[in-house]
Amino acid sequence: MTLGKGAVDTGRTGGRISSTAIAIPARAGMVWSVLTDLEAYPDWNPFIRKAEGQRRVGARWRLELTLNGRSYRTVRVAVTRWEPGRRLTWRGGIEMPHLITGTHDFRIAETRQGVDLVQAETFAGWLAPVLFPWLRARTQARFAEMNAALRDEVARRTAETA
Repeated sequence: MTLGKGAVDTGRTGGRISSTAIAIPARAGMVWSVLTDLEAYPDWNPFIRKAEGQRRVGARWRLELTLNGRSYRTVRVAVTRWEPGRRLTWRGGIEMPHLITGTHDFRIAETRQGVDLVQAETFAGWLAPVLFPWLRARTQARFAEMNAALRDEVARRTAETA
């Protein structure tokens, strides 16, 4: 799947992209509201169990996530893009000496039926080519689970306000 404007040129950077997409029958504002309601993650999010941090570019977030659905790992990331209703991006990893980094990206695009949500992770660094086959299988499964849970949480909140 092509990510479009702003996508990483994997030929020059050595980046590897894992992504999933889902159609959500809701307005972008509602999807954004659920996606950025960090305090509610434990209630609905099967991939990121906890998320803490300020909602703005430059903020440092603490995330508790899982790649296998059982054990959780705490990671620290920096929010690099905050475009309400459109895009949220953060970056984290082991940067010294550029071992492996991940840039996580959510893109929300309005459609006639609601929105298309793309969730992607670009892995870069010395270990990315070696770890990518293992990471891709796990991240795509977890992204798909999170996307479906996000869709369901948006539907639940929409029904509550109707």
